Amino acid sequence: MNDSKIPPQIHDLLQEIGKEVHQPIYVVGGFVRDLLLRRENLDLDIVIEGDAIAFAQYLTDKWDGRLQSHRKFGTATVTRPDGFKIDFVSARSETYEHPAALPLVRWGTIEDDLYRRDFSMNALAMDLNPDSFGALVDCTDGLKDLRAGNIRVLHNQSFIHDPTRIFRAIRYEQRYGFQIVENDQTLIREAICQGVLEFVSGQRIRNEIDCILAEETVPRTVQRLREFDLFRAIQPKWSVPVDFTTRWNAARKAIDWASKYLSEDKINIDAMLWMTLLGCLHATEAVSNRLGLENQLRSKLIAKGRLCKTLDKLNPDSKPSEVYMLLKPYPLEALVFTLMQVDWQTENIKNYLIKLRRVQPLISGDDLIQLGLKPGRCFTDLLWKAFSAQLDGKVFTKQEIYQLLRIKDEI
Repeated sequence: MNDSKIPPQIHDLLQEIGKEVHQPIYVVGGFVRDLLLRRENLDLDIVIEGDAIAFAQYLTDKWDGRLQSHRKFGTATVTRPDGFKIDFVSARSETYEHPAALPLVRWGTIEDDLYRRDFSMNALAMDLNPDSFGALVDCTDGLKDLRAGNIRVLHNQSFIHDPTRIFRAIRYEQRYGFQIVENDQTLIREAICQGVLEFVSGQRIRNEIDCILAEETVPRTVQRLREFDLFRAIQPKWSVPVDFTTRWNAARKAIDWASKYLSEDKINIDAMLWMTLLGCLHATEAVSNRLGLENQLRSKLIAKGRLCKTLDKLNPDSKPSEVYMLLKPYPLEALVFTLMQVDWQTENIKNYLIKLRRVQPLISGDDLIQLGLKPGRCFTDLLWKAFSAQLDGKVFTKQEIYQLLRIKDEI
C-alpha cells in the first residue's frame, strides 16, 4: 500500500503511534478506504489487539491531551492539545441476539474486527507496526470491490442484524458513484419486507438521515431511498414530496439568502433541510413522533406545514401591520424556507424578515401607566393599535400615537 499519499503530519503521527506499542495495531475503515480512493479523510480510527483504553491513556499522558473512554465497548477518544481527535478501539467481534439489537462484544483479532464491519470497502486496515508499516490488511476482498466500485456487505444477515446499514449503503453508493451489488439490493428489499426497521429506534434512523442531508448528493440519495420505499417503511404516512429536488434547491438558495441578509440571526439549517423531506401536516406530525424529534425541531417543522395556509390570507395590497400580525408567530426557519418557494409572497416575507420584525414600538405599557392609565385588557388593544399604525407609516412620534389613541398628554 502506498503510504506516500498520506499527508506528512498524519504520516508522522501514525508512525509515532505504531512505535509506542508492542501489540498489533492498525488504522482502519474510512481513512484507509479514502486513502486508496485518493480522497481526503482525516478521521483516524485505530484498532489495537489489546487494551485500547490503556494505550489511549498512555498517549494522552504523553501528549498532555484529553481522554474520553467507554469501558463497556473498549473505546476511547484522545484529543491532542491542537484539538485533533483520534479514536481507539480494541479489536473485537460482535454477535446480535435479534434484528436491530445492539451487538454483544468480545475481544478478538484484527480479522475478527474487519469481519464485523458493514461493507467490504470499509473492512480494510493499514498496519502501523514499525516493521510492516503501510501494509494493507484485506481479508474480505475489499480492495477488489473498491476498484470495481461495488458496495457489498460481508454476510447475508448484515441488513437484518443492523438495518441502519441500508441507509449507509445508499449514502456511500451515491457519494462515490458506486453500485450496490445486485444480491445486496435483494437483501435490502427482503429486510425491508420483513419489517426490520420497526425494531430500529427513531434516534438511530434520524442520525442516518442527518448524515444523508450532510452529503453533496442529497437529491440522488433521496431518490434512491424512495426506490427502496424506505420512507414509508419508516412511517407509513411518510411520502417525500414528488418535487423534492426543486424544494431542495430552493432551500439551499434560501439558506444562502439568509446567510447574507440575516447574518445576525441564528438559523437552524438542519431544520430547513428536514423541511424538504416533509409535506403535509399530518405526515409531519407522524414522522416527528416516529423519530422522536426534539420539541424545538418538531415545532419548526409543524409551523412550516401551517404557513402556506396563512400566506393565502395575504395579497399584494396587504398592509405591513397585516403582514406582521400573520407572520410573527412563525419561526424564522419556516419563513426563510418558504421564501424561495412561493413567488407571490416573496416581497411580503422579505419585508417582514428584513424590516418589519425589527421595528421597535414607539410606546410601551410603561408609557401608558405613566400617563395614568390602569393596566388591563385595553392595554393590549391600545398597544397593538399604536404599533400597527406605526408599521403602516401613519404615525412617527409618541405624540402622534397619543393623538391617535386620543390620550391627553400634558408633555
